[in-house]
Amino acid sequence: MAHVLISCRAFITLVFVLSVAGKLKGRHTFHQFTDSVRALAPRLPAGPTAVAVIVTEAVTVVLLALPMTSLAGFVLATGLLGAFSVAIVATVRRGEQVACRCFGAASSAPVGPAHLVRNAFLLAGSLTGVLSAQAAGGDAGGVAGVTTSLVFGAAAAGVTLLTDDISRLLRPLRQEG
Repeated sequence: MAHVLISCRAFITLVFVLSVAGKLKGRHTFHQFTDSVRALAPRLPAGPTAVAVIVTEAVTVVLLALPMTSLAGFVLATGLLGAFSVAIVATVRRGEQVACRCFGAASSAPVGPAHLVRNAFLLAGSLTGVLSAQAAGGDAGGVAGVTTSLVFGAAAAGVTLLTDDISRLLRPLRQEG
């Protein structure tokens, strides 16, 4: 179970680190994220909500980085990912085309089914982390076991970060003519 916990911590932590970094890359990037929040959650004040999202993601990273608080980090990540999913579903149901700024300027595709699949994958990792943290115990198997777990977590994060590209590859080609 220790390997699963390490993999999940690496996976969710890396995704949230890159998410925070992407949103804080510069003033313009932060404003783009705030505009995205305004469109995704029109009933909430965009500026404070954008700041709250970034702070919550950063707190999640800190909690996941420390073994004794990883359960709290996973619970916080699960709640945040659930809220993101609700906002995406609501936006898609309204028929709006809103750029996903989940990772700052690097993510500009409109939210849609691919983002819900991505969030489901993240939620699976986070919920697995919750279960693993509760059942934690045992040895991680030394350097080889920890390294393998970290690589697996990083690979899962990499796939997550490529959601927009993967979804473009899976779309049917348009026939011209």
